[in-house]
Amino acid sequence: MKLNVEQRRIVELEPSGPMLVKGVAGSGKTTVAIRRINFLKEHYCHESDDKILMVTYNKTLLNYIRHQYARMADSDAESGLQLFASDAEVDISTIDSLMYKEFMRYQNRLHKKIEIAPPDQMHKMMVQAIHLAKKSYPEIKLLSPKNSKFLLEEEEWMQACAIRELETYQSADRIGRASGDGSTPQKLLKNSKLREAIFEVCMLYKNLLEKENLITYKQMNLLALEEIGRRQTGKYTHILIDESQDLTRVQLEFLKELYKEKEYSSLMFVADNTQSIYTQSWLGKGRPYTTIGYDMSGKSRTLSKNYRTTTEISTAAFHLIEADEHIRSNVDFVKPALIDRHGHPPIYRFFLTSDQQLQFLINEINILKNDYALSEICIVAKGNRYIENVAVGLEQAGIPNTVLQRSEPDFESDNVKLVTMHSIKGLEFKVIFLIDLNSGLIPMEVYADEEDQKTVDSDERKLMYVGMTRANELLYMSSVKKPSKFIKEIDRKHLRMKKDAALRPFQSISMAEYQLTNQLVDLHSKEEVIRQWLIRELKETYGYPLELLELEFPVQQFSKKGYCDIAVLVYSGGQASPYIIAEVKRFGSGTDEALKQLKSYLEADGRAFYGIATDGLELKIIDRNGEEVQDLPKCRAQFLPETKNKQQYLNLKNNRQYEYAVDHDEADQIEVKESGQEVIMQVHEKVRVPLLGNVAAGIPILAAESFEAEIYLPRDWVVSPNETFALTVTGDSMTGAGIEKGDQVIVHQQTTASSGDIVIAVIDQEATMKKYMPMGSNILLMSENLRTNPL
Repeated sequence: MKLNVEQRRIVELEPSGPMLVKGVAGSGKTTVAIRRINFLKEHYCHESDDKILMVTYNKTLLNYIRHQYARMADSDAESGLQLFASDAEVDISTIDSLMYKEFMRYQNRLHKKIEIAPPDQMHKMMVQAIHLAKKSYPEIKLLSPKNSKFLLEEEEWMQACAIRELETYQSADRIGRASGDGSTPQKLLKNSKLREAIFEVCMLYKNLLEKENLITYKQMNLLALEEIGRRQTGKYTHILIDESQDLTRVQLEFLKELYKEKEYSSLMFVADNTQSIYTQSWLGKGRPYTTIGYDMSGKSRTLSKNYRTTTEISTAAFHLIEADEHIRSNVDFVKPALIDRHGHPPIYRFFLTSDQQLQFLINEINILKNDYALSEICIVAKGNRYIENVAVGLEQAGIPNTVLQRSEPDFESDNVKLVTMHSIKGLEFKVIFLIDLNSGLIPMEVYADEEDQKTVDSDERKLMYVGMTRANELLYMSSVKKPSKFIKEIDRKHLRMKKDAALRPFQSISMAEYQLTNQLVDLHSKEEVIRQWLIRELKETYGYPLELLELEFPVQQFSKKGYCDIAVLVYSGGQASPYIIAEVKRFGSGTDEALKQLKSYLEADGRAFYGIATDGLELKIIDRNGEEVQDLPKCRAQFLPETKNKQQYLNLKNNRQYEYAVDHDEADQIEVKESGQEVIMQVHEKVRVPLLGNVAAGIPILAAESFEAEIYLPRDWVVSPNETFALTVTGDSMTGAGIEKGDQVIVHQQTTASSGDIVIAVIDQEATMKKYMPMGSNILLMSENLRTNPL
């Protein structure tokens, strides 16, 4: 639990009443709150009645906080840091536990025995209330048993917001609430007959429950708030509220009643509104803190760096929420700042059946357990039903697992953990599997009204964001039958198809975007969309240019000829040969047949090194021996056809040799290296030398200048640019000097020469190249070929 400078500064802030610590997922908000407990205990709990409370939302997170606080306390005790700390009491509790105790006081005071109504009883009472209210409001279509779920939720919201009077309800802002019935799409308009009817239903419902000595959780909370308000005495000098964005207004008001104001007291709200996943939360819906009596101007601190997850996971998670206007417009929204901690991008898989998804989980966990303890792996789904089905399947496959229950979560056993998205808040695991990210499940499609559905989408998007940001190192996501639309909102460049492979998940491509269509026979075949996806991946992800890809590449198998769907060619010594071959099948049809074909092609054509078989869902990569490998190699410069003309340059003055390369398309792009060296020399200045024509290294030819082209040379290779030109050698008399037929020679025009120089001599309009040898008053032009006579 080491802190960075930013976190330590918050831990050691002097308490001065209410303050807000807002931060992104994984920024250490909970850790800061836990560490602040001891700081407050040591420095700001010097009176006998001083007490500290840390409160959180659910029991799963409560056990985690208690575990971390106990570890911290043990560590401080060993180091002697607690020798001078006060004996102030520290309570760590859930908000529900605190309120339930107060509700019990209410019952004891009035000598009542009230029970929490079971769901079936709540539904029964609501239907009765609807029928009773319908007599007074026959024109209100919403008052129908088919809308009982909607009305139960509305009653819960009213209780959570402490709405007791019709006037308050009529003027309350309802964020994202329509009837949910396509025949009655009207909003819950303020000061309307509709709201009046709903309020009447809720009052009748409450009365019906009371007659049976029953109560709902939200009604219980309201009674707890009223009970604690009777005493009007704060109990805690310091209160730290983790996940405060999830609390209802009643719960927040309850904690205010527990707060004992002193000169050095503090009330710290720890929040991330991007993780507000409950419809009845108060602050998480963008409401300001002034609505609960606190002005946070100048009293908020921000933690923007995610230390939990890798940059790749954080980027994908943020990409999910950044386009959501509901989230970004929230006054307490914090944009994540990425840290330099890189890892594997999230892996996304799509399955046609739940059995396929389960088998993938089993196979992948069996591989992962070589690198991770089973307790470091967690499977997360939206609902308990999906978790329980997977738990049974894992057990049958011999993989020990534990479903984390809110009441008694088991973190210690070396089992794979399974938990719902709502319950995983505040927890973290090295490996997370987010399963059943299916259309209609996340987000739930419950409203006909577009604006109301957008609000639901925003809440569900936050829920998926919570699940994604629980992963420390590896994040797997999967869908069955039809993917959630949230998957499409994450740019494919942030996802991968399998672990340790760069290939991105399958994405359908429109026919207008098909490539290499001049090589296609049937654009409409079911396999073609898979092939086009793979072509795009080979080009964009692996860097192979389209010029290296050939479709329907022939492979000779003894007397029979086959055709592989894609061949990636590479060049060596100017020759192209297959390096990767691919077989594709129609979507979801399996890869067994493709793999069989692939192996036979690799065996028949020994030139290819790798093969890939895919149907868009499954992916198999093998080497030339048929062994499965993790990934394909990316394109390298040496795979490409040569784009430069390489030559040797021999300086006859000093006998030094250079490697000279010029681009085929751009003559001024040259590279120069000393022979045998890898370092390319810097060419600070280049000059253009005209290639005038031919010169005979043998029989003299007519010296008529013919301007053919220009050659670019380093300036320091040339004596005088205006007096320099190039000629092409046509004879073989100078081979002994290293000058071959077809070579180009760089010539400096001058009136004198030294003995032994190789010169271009012009005699009677004829030019020849020879070695210059003065013999008294005569000049001998010597060849460097024994078969040629001197001139």
